[in-house]
Formats: sequence, structure tokens, C-alpha cells
Amino acid sequence: MAKQVLLVRGGALGVNTGIGGAHHNLANSLTHGEIKGWGSISTCEYSIQKWMNPLSRVFKRWYSHPKRISKLLKKKHQYSILHVTDQEQAHLIPEDCPLPVVVTVHDLFHIFPERIKVGDTSIEVGEQNPGWFRRRDLSKLRAGLARADLLVCDSQATLSACQKHFPKVHSVCVPLGLNVESFKPKPQEKTDILGPASHLEKKCHLLIVGSHAPRKRLKFLCQVLGNLDEDVKQNILVHHVGNDTCPYGGPSASTLSKKYGVEGWISHGGELSSEALMHLRHASEALLFPSASEGFGYPPLEAMACGTPVLCSDLPSHNELMPEETCLRADDQEAWKEAILSVYSNWQSRTKKDETHIWQKPRSGLIEFASRYDQSRFCLRMAEVYDSL
Repeated sequence: MAKQVLLVRGGALGVNTGIGGAHHNLANSLTHGEIKGWGSISTCEYSIQKWMNPLSRVFKRWYSHPKRISKLLKKKHQYSILHVTDQEQAHLIPEDCPLPVVVTVHDLFHIFPERIKVGDTSIEVGEQNPGWFRRRDLSKLRAGLARADLLVCDSQATLSACQKHFPKVHSVCVPLGLNVESFKPKPQEKTDILGPASHLEKKCHLLIVGSHAPRKRLKFLCQVLGNLDEDVKQNILVHHVGNDTCPYGGPSASTLSKKYGVEGWISHGGELSSEALMHLRHASEALLFPSASEGFGYPPLEAMACGTPVLCSDLPSHNELMPEETCLRADDQEAWKEAILSVYSNWQSRTKKDETHIWQKPRSGLIEFASRYDQSRFCLRMAEVYDSL
């Protein structure tokens, strides 16, 4: 009989978010018996209610939810391991927990904010001047991580950060998994002249997935796109899937696009459905990912699983996921411009041959490369991790 894992997180984040998607994949694999010898029947979490006032949110996060977990573990139960599925919920680990505790660590730059230099530009990674609530929250998170028995890091860069900040806690690297098969275009989509997103204009579509945090470097991207020739810009549409506003103040991404002359900028926000996002992946000529810092970097991997090319900055830890010698130097605007023009040229030559809008064929080599991170491999590694405890 499979041993049971108690999965723990705070608010139930959506599947389309990085952390929410990682939780969903792990929970799904445990539920369906894909992690040999281990299973899970439930997640201790709560629904996120936008109308909840700040005091209620604090009470839920710091008091009522942690108390609920402690009470659950004091009762008779069948759990063998407690697994907190992201570092932002590490405060939920009870003191003197009766079970071995695993925490999945996607990144530490929100818990230990820093500034990094990209060329001549200083980039804020994480909130540099958090308010009183966040400072106290960070203290609770650091204390919780120090109580864990094992930190499971999704990249080598995050593993190095954990070893630096929590040297007394054992840590290992287990890259996240992806159900690669579910990202492949369906047979009818490969031959359908209208493609998976028939409502889109006949233009060169480029995709950006992610928030407008400074580390995502959307300003840099707008500067590059704004420097393209006018006739090229007229034939490009850029789809931004993610929050348009900057979490630390400053102009929105759509405002920056107008400032730098990127006319074809479409902001979809962060509530786009999984199906609509998948259509955009298949219909786009490339994913643009200039980020300065990522914990894992799902968007490039998801794009490659669709067979869609990726223009990606050579910075951790998303550069760990890319084929060798395919990343772009993060601060080289000319290199980014040339790479985008190459994508545009491929689109232009293809559409000139056929007046109907036929989407590009998925790159089988990229799909094959993405298969290295298939969920089945992640499950094998997680079974080893759980067994070690």
C-alpha cells in the first residue's frame, strides 16, 4: 500500500501560475499513483477570496491555517511525510513536527531580495524595501525553511542559494516536470489552415508569458522591439500574458510599449484560460523570454514542448532548460534585434509562398528536447526523494 504524503500550501493558486502549476502536477502525480510507493488523498489549502480584507488575510495566513495543520497532525492520521509545495508557505511547518518535512523551493530571491547587474543596468530581483507585514512574513518563512528536513530545489541555481542560506538543511536538485504530450498540437491543428487560433490576424505573432516584475525586463524588450523598422513593426503583434502592472510601482508594461513605439502590443492579463494560452503558444512564431532571474522557468519549457522556438536570455536558472548555445546575451540589444528579425524573416518567407495563413510547423527537435523534463522523469526522482526520508 502506498505511503501517504500530506501536501500543504496556503491559498490555492491557479494552474496557469508557475507555483500553482508545479503544485498541480505534483498533486496529480501522487493522486494517480505515478510516484512509486507514494500517494496523496488531499491538499491542506484554502481558496483565495479577492474580497477578503487585509486583516482577514493576515489572520488566515499566520494563525488559522497554521493552527489547522498543527491540529491535523496531532490527531490520528496516515501520513508519512509533510510536503510544503512552495517556499512562500514554509511558515506552515509546525515546530517539532512529528513528520519528516519536505519543502519545494522554486527560488529564494523573494525571501532574500537582491540587485543584479545586467550590462550597465541594475535589476531589482525581489522586493527591495518591503513593508512591516512582509518583513515579518519573511522572518517566518526563513524560520520555517530552517525547520525543514529536506529542501527540494527545481534548479541548480536555487540549490546553490539554499546551500548558501540554509547550510544546515539538506537540499537536492529535482527539476520540475511537464506533461509534454499534452502540449503537442492535435493532429487536426497541424493541418488546419486556420490553425488553433483562427481569430488572430495574419501577422507575425510573438508571445511573452510572465508578470511585469523588474526582473522580467519587459522594458528592455520594448526598447528592442521599438528599434525595429516601421514596416516590420506593422506586421508584428506581441501578446503579453501576465499582469500588466509593475508590483513595485512604475509604468505598466502596456505604457512602456507605447513609450518605445511598440504599436502591436496586446495585454491579455493574468486570467487567460489554459486553452487560450495553449492556442497562443501554437500560433506564435516564438516566445520572448528576456528575464534576468527565474526559479525554474516554465514558459520556455512549455513553448518548446509545443515545438515553438524560444528567444531566451542566458541567465539562471531558465538557461539550464535551454539547448546548448541557444540563449542570447541578456544585455545585447543588437543580438536580440537580430534574433527577432530572423524569426520575422522566417514568417515572412513562409507566408509569401501561401496567401492563406498557415501556422508554422512545430519543431520536432524542440519537442524532443523538452521531453527530457517529462513528468515521468520527475516522478522517478521524487520517489527517490521520499524514500530517502
